Amino acid sequence: MMNTLGIASWGFLIGAMGQWAFYYRIFPRLPDWLVMGALFIPWLTVFTISFCNRPPFGPRPFRHCLIFAMSWYAAMTMLAEALHFFMQPAPRGDFSLIAGRVLMYVFGAASITVFVRACITLHRYETNPDA
Repeated sequence: MMNTLGIASWGFLIGAMGQWAFYYRIFPRLPDWLVMGALFIPWLTVFTISFCNRPPFGPRPFRHCLIFAMSWYAAMTMLAEALHFFMQPAPRGDFSLIAGRVLMYVFGAASITVFVRACITLHRYETNPDA
């Protein structure tokens, strides 16, 4: 399971680049490192806890970390779409919002299915550790 999570965490990394395309237009005066730092939190969380062969803690905190990463990614994606819809910022740079949406939804949101499956497996292990 840890290898699958490690590979799926790269979806959050690619999805964060898609989110950056939105936040880059919405907040043009903010430094890029600040925006990217906030967007990389889900990837860093999953990458850090899945870097080892064994989880660094028990199944319940591990599941909560995965849920935190998925929630953060979903919240940042919805906020980017909502801000872009209401503010309608001017185009900036050559990076298309269509490409940003593809990165956000195809790679980032698709990796959530792997994390949901891992959460279900961890929850089953919590309720019945002998199985």
